Amino acid sequence: MYDISNQELWNLAGLHREALVDFACRLIRVPSLSGQEGDVAALVQAEMRRLAFDEVVVDAAGNVIGRVCGGDGQTVALLSHLDVVDVGDATAWSFHPHAGAAHEGAIWGRGAMDMKGSLAAQIYAAGALRVAGVSRPGDAIVVSTVMEEVGGLGAHHLARTWRADCAVIGEASGLDVSRGHRGRIELEVTVTGRSVHASVPTRGVNPHQVLARFIARLPELDMTNDASLGPSNVAPTLYYCDQTSANVIPGRCTLHLDWRYVPAESPAAIVTQVQALLDDCLIPGSQGEVRIAAHHRQTYTGYQETLPLLSPAFVRAEDDPLIVAAAGALATALGRPVGVKTWGFTTDGGHLAQAGIPCLGFGPGDETLAHTVREHLPIDELVSSMVGYMALLGRLGQVSLRR
Repeated sequence: MYDISNQELWNLAGLHREALVDFACRLIRVPSLSGQEGDVAALVQAEMRRLAFDEVVVDAAGNVIGRVCGGDGQTVALLSHLDVVDVGDATAWSFHPHAGAAHEGAIWGRGAMDMKGSLAAQIYAAGALRVAGVSRPGDAIVVSTVMEEVGGLGAHHLARTWRADCAVIGEASGLDVSRGHRGRIELEVTVTGRSVHASVPTRGVNPHQVLARFIARLPELDMTNDASLGPSNVAPTLYYCDQTSANVIPGRCTLHLDWRYVPAESPAAIVTQVQALLDDCLIPGSQGEVRIAAHHRQTYTGYQETLPLLSPAFVRAEDDPLIVAAAGALATALGRPVGVKTWGFTTDGGHLAQAGIPCLGFGPGDETLAHTVREHLPIDELVSSMVGYMALLGRLGQVSLRR
């Protein structure tokens, strides 16, 4: 039984408002690039313990997992990530990106809405209920993962070692509900030719010629359309060669492709389609290979793993019980209509959904500000998200929402 009214939820959020804002600012003040999340992980653990979480642990990969025990209902996870992207040119920001400045009703800085604000709201949602002694239908778990920004190593590890009945991904949704997103595959397209002095190009086999043809013909590839997520798309991004001298024709060049895919597509089928196009672009004496890129990563705990750069897609129907229950609970708690949409970017939710954990998205912030020098989060929206997370912990913990 969840014995708390909407007004009491707002009262709790008001009671913790100052501490919530202060904690979000303190999180921003701790730099936490991917692989360097140790200091911010320590700060998260300390705040969870201060808010009387029943259990606070760090797994082998460095993910921080806090648990607030409840009844025999569903275990609901609130998920965020610890890492942020680089600040870029710090002088281009209105405030120093690690100042954690609160100005004119908003918090400014790297990670404000992607996603240290959401992380703070999730911790305070579970912690405020625990401190107030509010009974909860089931356990609440607040999980903060590592290396989300570079492929999701933390979530990939989590999906193999941990379970919950459902998970709320706290990426920015403007306080609406997200029911999924496309997946992402990073492909390496490598062409090998024959290197020679640039003064005698006819003696060599120039891989640039192949990749120029290939890039020009990328629009010929079949893109699959999904009724909920829209079409898949592909974009060339990085390009590099085995030479640094401008007077040498390289022997090998590699192009990276960012392919955003929908559930009807498989990584293997995408590789096969791209390989067929590349084969058709080869010139005599050249060879080409398409593969899913892989990176070796090491977390701040020393955990190491080599993973393909692949973030799975997931989507739930608009009438899915999880989505309907979440949207209804949020509309009641927030006192306004709550939209249901899909994200244009990938999240850690893809890894969890692939492992069989039902996921949805809900978080504060404008997604168009992510990874920009204008990143900020309105404080009222931060507080509203805390109310929303408390409401979701109650509603989603009451009944089984699996199909």
